[in-house]
Order: sequence, then C-alpha cells, then structure tokens
Amino acid sequence: MKILLTGVLPRSVWTIAERIARGDHEITVLGQIASPQRRIRGVHHAKLNLAAKETVRFIQASGFDSILFFFAFQCEDQREYDAVQGRQLDVMFEILGEAGGLPAEQFVLITDQRVFGEGQQAAEDETPIPDTTTGVMIRAAESCISCCEREGLKTLIVRTTSLYDIGDQESFFGIAGIRARDGRDYVLHGSPEMKCDFLHADDFAVFLEYAVSMQLSGVVHVAQGVPSTYAEVAEVMRETLPDLNMTFIPGRRCQNVLNGKRAALTGWVPRHDYRREMAEICRVELPDVRKKRRNRTARPIRQTVLKWAEMILIGLLAVGLTRQSQGVAILSRVDFMLLYTVLMGFVHGRAAGLTAAVLSCVYYGYAFVQTGGAASDLLFNTDHWLPMSIYLLMGGLFGYVQDRQRVKIALLEEEREEIRRERDFMEGIYQRTYEDRNRLKEQIYNYHDSYGRIYQITREFDTLQPVQVFLSTLHVLESTLQNNSAAIYECKPGSSFARLVVRSREIKQAARSMDLKAYPEMYDTLLTGKLFANHAMQSEYPVYALPVMDGEDMLAVLMLWDVSFDQQSMYMENLLSVVAGLVQSALARAIHYHRQIADMYYEDTRILMPEAFRAALQVYHDIRQERTGEYLLTRLQLEQEIDIHLLDRYMDKLVRSTDMVGRMENGDYYVLFPQATVQQLPLIQGRFNDYHILCEVVSEETNLA
Repeated sequence: MKILLTGVLPRSVWTIAERIARGDHEITVLGQIASPQRRIRGVHHAKLNLAAKETVRFIQASGFDSILFFFAFQCEDQREYDAVQGRQLDVMFEILGEAGGLPAEQFVLITDQRVFGEGQQAAEDETPIPDTTTGVMIRAAESCISCCEREGLKTLIVRTTSLYDIGDQESFFGIAGIRARDGRDYVLHGSPEMKCDFLHADDFAVFLEYAVSMQLSGVVHVAQGVPSTYAEVAEVMRETLPDLNMTFIPGRRCQNVLNGKRAALTGWVPRHDYRREMAEICRVELPDVRKKRRNRTARPIRQTVLKWAEMILIGLLAVGLTRQSQGVAILSRVDFMLLYTVLMGFVHGRAAGLTAAVLSCVYYGYAFVQTGGAASDLLFNTDHWLPMSIYLLMGGLFGYVQDRQRVKIALLEEEREEIRRERDFMEGIYQRTYEDRNRLKEQIYNYHDSYGRIYQITREFDTLQPVQVFLSTLHVLESTLQNNSAAIYECKPGSSFARLVVRSREIKQAARSMDLKAYPEMYDTLLTGKLFANHAMQSEYPVYALPVMDGEDMLAVLMLWDVSFDQQSMYMENLLSVVAGLVQSALARAIHYHRQIADMYYEDTRILMPEAFRAALQVYHDIRQERTGEYLLTRLQLEQEIDIHLLDRYMDKLVRSTDMVGRMENGDYYVLFPQATVQQLPLIQGRFNDYHILCEVVSEETNLA
C-alpha cells in the first residue's frame, strides 16, 4: 500500500514512517523537513514546497492509497505553527475538494486535544467547542472532512495527546531539555494541577498502521491513558534535569485529557512510558550542538579574515606603487589607488569596494597634506572632491555589479538544487513504479497467484464429502499461503464448541476441541464473519482465524498458529479471505447435500449405508496416511440382534455429532471416531458397556478402506 505523510510534519515523522513501513507499506514524506540521518527502507522523502494545486497533481501522479495529513501534534499551545497551519488548511481543502479525481481510498487527519474547549469531557462522540485560536483552526480542519465527503473515500480523524520521541527537540520534553541547558525558564500556560498526557511516536505509529490497514473511519482518540499533572511531570523531569525551572502562568482552569475507548477495542496497547525513558528523551547533546555552531561560523570567519588580509596587503602594494611611480612620467599617470578600489569592489562586492574607496580617499588626503597642502583645502577646494567621488563611485559600482552576479549565481544554484531534488524524486518514483510492475508481472506468472492455481483450488473443492473438503482446504492453505501451521475446526450451528478435523503435520499439540467463548476477542470477531488478526500477539490466540459461514451459521474455522513476520500483511489476510470464500461454497454445498440426500443413510436413521461409510472411511484413511489427523475405527459386538432404529437411538446418546456410524456389507456395524486414539478407547468402551454393547478396534482399517 502506498501511503503519503504530509501536512505540519513533526520531527518524529521519521519514527512514524519507519514503523508504518514495516507493515509492507511504501511511505512517502512530503514537506520541508530535515531528512533523516540514515536511510530508512521503504521510506522516501520529497523535500518540496508545493502549493495546494501542485500538491493535488503530485498525489494524482503518484497514486497513493492512503493520505495521512498531520495538522496538530502538540497539546501545549505555544502558538508556533499558526501561519503554517493556515497554509496547510488550504492544501487540505484542495485535496479533499479534488477527492473525486484522486486514487486515494482513505484520508486520515491527525489533530490533538486542543480542539476541545475548557470544561469539555474530550470524548470521541462529543462535539468540539474550541476556545483558543489553535483550537478554532483545528476545528476548521476537522469540519473540512465532513464538508468534502465522497463515496469511496473513507475519512478518519485521529486526535492524539502530546507526541514525544527520543531526539525530538520540538516535543514537550525536548523543549524542557533545551531550556535547562540554556538556563531559561520553561513557561507553561496553566496551573501545576492541570492534567496532561504524553504518547510515544512509535506507539502512535503502531495505531496508524492498524488504522490504515483496516481502513478505519470516524473519530478515534489515541492517548497513553495514564494522565498526570504538570507538577508530577516536573518532579520526574527534575531527576534528569536538576537545573530545570518551570513557571506556570494562570489562565485555563481545566486541561482536557482525551477520553476514548475505540483504540483499545482494536487491541492497541501503548508500550512506552515517559517515566522510564526520561533520561533519553530529555537529553541534549551539547558537544554536537557546539560542534555544529563552530562549523557554521568557522567558514565565514575564515572568509572575513582572508578578505581583510587581501584588502590590507593589496592596499599597501597600491600605496607603494603610487610612491614609486612619482618619478616616472609614464607610471605617474596611472592611479593605482583607483585600480585598488575597482579590484576590491570587483572581487569582494560592494561593502569591500566602498571600504577600499574610503581608504583611498584617506590616503589621497594624507598624500596631499604630506606635500605641503592644508587640510582645510580638502573640504573647501572642489578640485579635490572629484577624485574622491570617483573612488566612491567606482567602488560602489563595481561592488554592486559583483553582488548582483553573486545573487544571480546563488539563485541559479538554488534552482539547480531544487531541480536536482525533483529529478531524484521522479527517478525514485519511476524506479518504484518499475519495481511494482515487475512484482505484479511476477505475481501473474507465479504459480501460486495465477489463474491456473485458482482453477486447481476450485477443482480440489469439487466434492460432496465434507471431510474431503476439509482435507483439500488444508492442502490449499499450506501450498497457497506457504504456511505449515494450519488447523481446521468444524463447528455445529448454535454451539460455541469447535472440533479439530485436520491439521498440519508440523503442529504437534493442537487442541482436539475448543470452546470459542474462552477466546472472547476472537469469538466476537468470528461471529460477524470477519477475519481475526492477533495484532496484540497474545500467546493463547492464533495469529489468524477466519470463519467459514453459511448465512449466519458458522460451519468451520480456519486457523494459522505460526506466521512469519513478513507474512503478517494485508496481502496474507486477503489471500486467506479468498481461500475461505472458496471453502465456504464447497463446504456448504457438501453439507447441504448430506442433509438432503437420504439414500446415504438407512431410513429414519443416521447410520451410513456401506457405500457412503466406505467413502468417508477412505478420506480419513488418506488423512492418516498424510499424517494430518487421527481417527479410531471400532466394530460393534451386539449381545443380541436389535432393530437398527433402536441402535440408532443408542448411538445418538453414545457418539458425538462428528462421529460416524455405518454398516458394511457383512452386516457388522462400525463407528469411526475422528481425532481419537487408542488412549481414549477405555473411555469409549465404558460408555458402550452401559448399553451392553462391546466395541473393539479394527486393526485392518486399510483393508476396509
């Protein structure tokens, strides 16, 4: 999935982008923000300053699936981004206004809790009534979502608390570290008793990745969930920053802490706590800062020293040549001081040219006085004004020409750098498009993703034996998904119990039966007919579970217990859903057939006729041969001949709904117990003995099969 991150980007956007990219997504960060210090796989930076319409054209050309628009990310109102938010509001309105012509399927607006006014509960279903300038702008941005809705575009508003990250000097803790380093007070608007909440950027990115993958819509509040007061936070920070002095300005009487439960229902749980990470998130690298300052100032200082050294040395040389040329008729006509002025202005610009002109004027006056002239004549005799005016004019003129050329060169350099960045970005888009083309082409030609494979899967399900459908499903899951941790459970309508039918041979300890109500999160999802993904990585749950439905009845559950990291993606979930859809039609058809075809059973009984029982036995024989399941076949020994209908009533009490009772051509009755072993035989025999029926294990199952 191609995802765009843009808007008022926080410094922690690279942490967010890196985390989202791990979900097999392709991330592009659009905005004027410093590039990361290291290259992040799957993340591209478009360091462009585009207008609203240019941004829309950029999105149309790139073909993004989801757009994450940052509008606010800090809850401490420092009024630092008002102008930027105003411009980005125009950009967002233009994007949503052109939504009908964009390929994006989801637009996520990221704001913070400042949209709520004083005294509000800050709940997800509460209408915000802002009472600050920033809150009004955030509310305007959120209103754009409802004003520009269109069919096919899912919109989501994510409100968050103050984001922080290690090394983020724009966060609450980063600003505190800078204030402590510089010896300045950290001024906060509010009282020490005001509540606050802080969320790590990595935890926020985990939720965003889930929201994008699951195409969430509506309004969601994402917070740490453990509110503190400013006084408590200051006490924790002083352990790391003993020189920090926090000053509070009374103003707002009530700080809003986000109140929402929707994020927790998705299984999202924050893993970071600022109390444990305070030493890292408040640290400011003084040596690096000073080194950067030295690097920034070292070059201008060297240039200034060299310029003044040249001006002094060349000036002394001009003075020397002027004195030496006084006795030579030809050289005495050359004004070396004027040449010196022109040279300084042409090389170093207008400031140096005017400085050289002033020095030339000083030397002109000094030379005039040395020859016996009066200093007052320099002021009152206009003949002396002409050479000094020429010095000033030539110094300023040539200096202006040089400065103008430098400005042009600088503009051309900046334009060339901008073109180079655009070229690199377009080359990156072309390369990614080329890679996508090759990957899609490979998927078409690949056996596991081709139409031939889909046809083969359909042929495997072309049977009227439910157990054969289960076995074929196991083969399809293992070969198509390249996973050997599959287990398939059969469910009966109206019951929460599921019994194991087949499993991958690599699974050694698969539960033979499960009460799905013992797994409430999975059970609630399965009842809705949707795929359950264990994003919280709970050890007792499978990684994926998908129901096979027949209307509102759940026929079976497909489970994957062990999935590699690279398979935990939307592609895997979609492929599993496709297989479940094929299984659903085949299994429902087989079950309906068994329910409607009466000649498979003896009349008014659930005892299979020889042909039907032999077919079912053959399937279970194949399961045992492939080591994907077990079964126990027993022969019944009756003390006296009884009516088949009476035996059927006995069997209804003695066997499970998944067990099979059949009669062979020799007149003997057999019972097939799926997923049972010889260890359960004493228990089975005990039940049958109560009805004076003996059962013995048949050792020649293969002959019967």
